[in-house]
Amino acid sequence: MDTSLIYQKIGEFVVSFQWLEHRLREIGWLIIDPKRNSWPPKELRDDTNVQLLNKIETLYIRFLKVSEITDKEKKITSFKETIASLHGHRKYRNLLLHSAYIEIHRVDDSEEIWRSNPKLKYADGDRVFDTETLTPEKIDKVMLQMAHDALTINKCYNQALQLAGKY
Repeated sequence: MDTSLIYQKIGEFVVSFQWLEHRLREIGWLIIDPKRNSWPPKELRDDTNVQLLNKIETLYIRFLKVSEITDKEKKITSFKETIASLHGHRKYRNLLLHSAYIEIHRVDDSEEIWRSNPKLKYADGDRVFDTETLTPEKIDKVMLQMAHDALTINKCYNQALQLAGKY
């Protein structure tokens, strides 16, 4: 296995996640200041990802409730599910960024990369080591889900863009 491919996939994941964070900020900025009277915006820039996700969820749901769109409850439920999924991606990103990586080289030239979280966890009094063998396919699986969430977030952004000036 080419270990450089795994590191490339980690980088792609992190950059894609940063794009999602930015798109969420754009949604919030459209709702907070639809006419862009104060540009560049100062709000939402210093928030942690947890804070950003929670604030955008609150802002966007409040925004939907006062809008004249159809299927409000369906859209609110969908948005909540997407935010919950993004919290999962956030946790996975933190695992990738804050883990130690161990490259295993064997005599037959095969290689593996292990991701290991250096924080010990305890389950029933026993130490649990959070370790997994990373493969490009594992990261691709999460990236695919994140791509679906990105489509939903883009729809929400377009909706906010069309409606923000009306409310």
